[in-house]
Amino acid sequence: MRTHWVSLVVGLGFLMGALSFHAYATARVADPERVHVAAEEVADGTAALVFHGGPHPRWTPRLLDALAARDVRATFFLVGAHVNEHPELVRRMVRDGHEVGVSSFREGEHDGLGTAFARTALAAAADVHSGLSEPEPDTPDLHRYDPLPVVADVLPNAHRVVRLHVSSVTPAVVDLLVDALPDRRFTTLTDATGRGPALDDASPAEEVTGHALSWSQHHGDVLALVLGLVCAVVAVLATLRTVLQLGLAHTARRLHRETAVAPHAPPVSVVVPAYNEVANIVAAVSSIAASEHPAGVEVVVVDDGSTDGTADVVRALDLANVRVVSQPNGGKFAALNAGIALARHDALVLVDGDTVFERDTVSKVVRPLGGTGVGAVSGNVKVANRGGLLGRWQHLEYTAGSNLDRQILNALECIPTIPGAIGAFRREALDEVGGISADTLAEDTDVTMAITRAGWRVVYEPAARAWTEVPTGASGLYKQRYRWSYGTFQSMWKHRTALCERGRMGRFGLLYLLLFHVVLPALAPALDVYVLYGAFVADAPWALVVWGVFLVVQTAGAGYALRLDGESLAPLWVFPLQQVAYRQLTYVVVIKSLVTALNGTPLAWQTARRSGLAKVAAR
Repeated sequence: MRTHWVSLVVGLGFLMGALSFHAYATARVADPERVHVAAEEVADGTAALVFHGGPHPRWTPRLLDALAARDVRATFFLVGAHVNEHPELVRRMVRDGHEVGVSSFREGEHDGLGTAFARTALAAAADVHSGLSEPEPDTPDLHRYDPLPVVADVLPNAHRVVRLHVSSVTPAVVDLLVDALPDRRFTTLTDATGRGPALDDASPAEEVTGHALSWSQHHGDVLALVLGLVCAVVAVLATLRTVLQLGLAHTARRLHRETAVAPHAPPVSVVVPAYNEVANIVAAVSSIAASEHPAGVEVVVVDDGSTDGTADVVRALDLANVRVVSQPNGGKFAALNAGIALARHDALVLVDGDTVFERDTVSKVVRPLGGTGVGAVSGNVKVANRGGLLGRWQHLEYTAGSNLDRQILNALECIPTIPGAIGAFRREALDEVGGISADTLAEDTDVTMAITRAGWRVVYEPAARAWTEVPTGASGLYKQRYRWSYGTFQSMWKHRTALCERGRMGRFGLLYLLLFHVVLPALAPALDVYVLYGAFVADAPWALVVWGVFLVVQTAGAGYALRLDGESLAPLWVFPLQQVAYRQLTYVVVIKSLVTALNGTPLAWQTARRSGLAKVAAR
């Protein structure tokens, strides 16, 4: 978990850093000083020839040609951004024996950070480190482009240091200076002042940093364009999902109210697979056994090799309609298949061992099985331990996410997942698809897709409520969501041929999962980066306004989902914070699951630690 959090942070940090550096490198600052003369002590008979700015794509090559023709060495104080743009000119300067130093990263700017960036640019361009830094300008702009006035200005000071700006003079200045002062030897700054060599080999760290910054400067605009396109895709998908949620969910509820459901109350067998569920198993089994169902309820608890005494505490309840069987640990799918084989009735309800039922839950969840062609029914999973920030976030996730999605997909007749916490099945439908498969870690998604593809209808019954315990810590939550996400990807891949079939699972169900449960969360981090980049780097504060409007719309959608599910609106106050903090967990889970799935890495079953809080919220 820690590794993938670090990977996400590093990846987003690199993206933000590249965009920020591109914005920094391409921003304009005040016009630079063009020419100035500094009083520095030089050896008699010499004059230091110093050029500031550049490398310039037009003037620098001509200047280098003029210097080479007169066999003159000079010093160049270069601008880091221009070095990245024309590294070949820097390499020629070094190769021709000239001396290079840095002014700052952007022309006209003088600060320590810019100077450091400029040095890394030199390292990337020519593998050199320079100890020379340009002094602050101390004379007014001269802005001279005609070589004669320039030479006239600098000749009185030619016994010291002649400083010129590469974009203010023509290469003819070199010839005029050398011819006007034949007794002077024009050389580099360190040679004229008797200092030691200015250039040394660049360190590996400087080179790596320089290449990274150079890449950011050259490709930042493309990166910003791609990021903008990705954000547009995210915005379109998020808007489309909101429209579908608010539109189809309302339609589904209205049709559910208006559609007459024939009374259907067959005898029911409830299968409870259990592995180390001692914290919740008593509350779960007791609530199911006490169900008010006219045809009777049989409970089959399959202890799948528990080591915490799960089977013993259930047997100690001594309930007449509860059977307990124990088997070596074989996984949840094996426990479910064993329970289905032992169940006496054809109406089957499969329930997790941490789930508590209301008294009428069984009757409500099996009633739709009487409908024509209905092979399975999804119940409504509610968060029992919703206290605390993490509990409230998960409560909102279940209500405004999973359950609302289920209503949409119910309207489209392509529900891809009947949750393990509560689902009713016809035995005939399960037998037709070969029971619960061991092919994926999301056996509930796998079997639901298989039943739908076999031609059975899968429906959602929001009135059949089941209360489940959610993880109370970040680690347990991460493991659970990771298993769900990875198992969903496995199921989608297993049933990918449904895309070529005429059924609704391929046309709608898989497409919905791909767009809104894979693509959207995988690309969503780009939106956060773009907002931060626009608001704090690219001088586009409207990005925060757009994000705020988007958050308001999402919050309104979450409020609608709560009302639709008969829930209080009180938890909505934590929704904005959920979008900022909790959503990052979803990013990591989806991205890690995708990488794991693409690499073909097997994933073991991961069990969440239980606290026994599921019983408190059942009503």
